[in-house]
Amino acid sequence: MKIVKHLEKYIGEISNAINITDKRYEVTISVYENIPFEELRTYSTLGLNRYFVGYYFEFILVCENKFSKDEIASFLTSFSEYVIEQNINVQRGDVISFDFTMTSETKMNSLYFTLPFYFDEHLQQLDLEDRSVIFPLIIPVYNEEAQLIKEKGWNSFEEFLEENEIDNLWDLNREVYVW
Repeated sequence: MKIVKHLEKYIGEISNAINITDKRYEVTISVYENIPFEELRTYSTLGLNRYFVGYYFEFILVCENKFSKDEIASFLTSFSEYVIEQNINVQRGDVISFDFTMTSETKMNSLYFTLPFYFDEHLQQLDLEDRSVIFPLIIPVYNEEAQLIKEKGWNSFEEFLEENEIDNLWDLNREVYVW
């Protein structure tokens, strides 16, 4: 319950949850409608923190609400299972690429991990009695962007975003950025 209270304190009220039926681990996807802005939807994993993969995590993803809620929830559930099974420890600036797209509605096939900058900075970590839970923000990116992040470093990517006031990272069909 402490995780839910933390998420709702810093993201907002959970609108509903999507529980994928053929999952292998106890991870549910929480959905927050019109958060952080109108016409956007925030997703967070709930239950991933039960599995230690270098750290205890719950992932956050923000995208436009026009994209399939079920496809995104399915992807996040599958990705969480992949993280658990492969014991993947993500840190700020990491990029993970796949040979498939995250949903049928986008060509994005890579995930970039950073601080949850859409929300209050206190969201990023919750200290419990027996562990600390980290809440990285997942930003979907194109393969070309993933390669640039790997080549030039995550600092250059985040500097590019800030300097150019990029404000559409939640659009899964946005243009490819080159810096």
